[in-house]
Amino acid sequence: MARKGDVNYTARPELRQPYMVVALDGWVDGGEAATGSLRYLRRRLRPRKFAEIPVAPFSLFQAPGQLALRPYTRVEDGLLREYRPKRNIFYYWQNPHGEEDVILFHGTEPNMNWDDYVRAILDVAGEFNVPRVYMLGGVLDKTPHTREPGVSCVCSSVQLRNELRDLGIEPVDYEGPGGVRTLLLYQCQQRSLDMAVLHARVTYYPEFNMVIGHNPKAIRALVRRLNRLMSLGLDLSDLDKESRDFEARISYMALQNHAFRDYVEALEKEYPESDLEEVDDFSAHDAIQAAEELLRGYGDDDE
Repeated sequence: MARKGDVNYTARPELRQPYMVVALDGWVDGGEAATGSLRYLRRRLRPRKFAEIPVAPFSLFQAPGQLALRPYTRVEDGLLREYRPKRNIFYYWQNPHGEEDVILFHGTEPNMNWDDYVRAILDVAGEFNVPRVYMLGGVLDKTPHTREPGVSCVCSSVQLRNELRDLGIEPVDYEGPGGVRTLLLYQCQQRSLDMAVLHARVTYYPEFNMVIGHNPKAIRALVRRLNRLMSLGLDLSDLDKESRDFEARISYMALQNHAFRDYVEALEKEYPESDLEEVDDFSAHDAIQAAEELLRGYGDDDE
């Protein structure tokens, strides 16, 4: 394994001006919008691993109240069956549908040494002449589950902002704590490298203590944009079905609870249908039928 800086390379593929897509576990990954999108792209594109950033210099494995920092383990009948630590892996895909290839980076949000972590990502971008970086995120929002999640952006340049706005990706205003994505955006700006942070609005119903751990509609919102922006040529019908099933299950819950139903209907009035996305139309009868079919296959521990 060849090492260059903080990056370990297992291969040196020949890539054509590849776009880079970045998703990190951790903060601003509501509904797994970012990491779920990366996993979906990995499943559909079947990219190959070519490099990795070691986790140890950038991550804490123990902090009060932060169990998610620890490696995943599975024990059965007193025997260790699985040990899965966090990782920072680069994958590549050579695109037969477009002139630019793709680099996917699925990483773990660093707890320390942010500058070195960002430098490692940008070293890979420089190594392969990446012209643009897309970083994904999911922000908890009272978007009703019956609506298509909006996608917003923060960009490194006016030109990129205007390009994304023309595609219905709206720029946002923000002032407050920044994360490693802000540092990456800043460093891209300093290097005159195009970068956009794309945030999907993820359904969150705090009044009913409902946080949805995996939101396929938010994932679809991001993947749809990437499919177009990077000419991936993906048929997203499987993701469309998963989104319909997800909506049906939540709608079924609303039909069983008048307070919840009224709450969702009030949110729908504040959040009009989008003209930019295809929206699935569920009647009450459709929701009951679809949800009852789904619930036969799910246990009590499911979402």
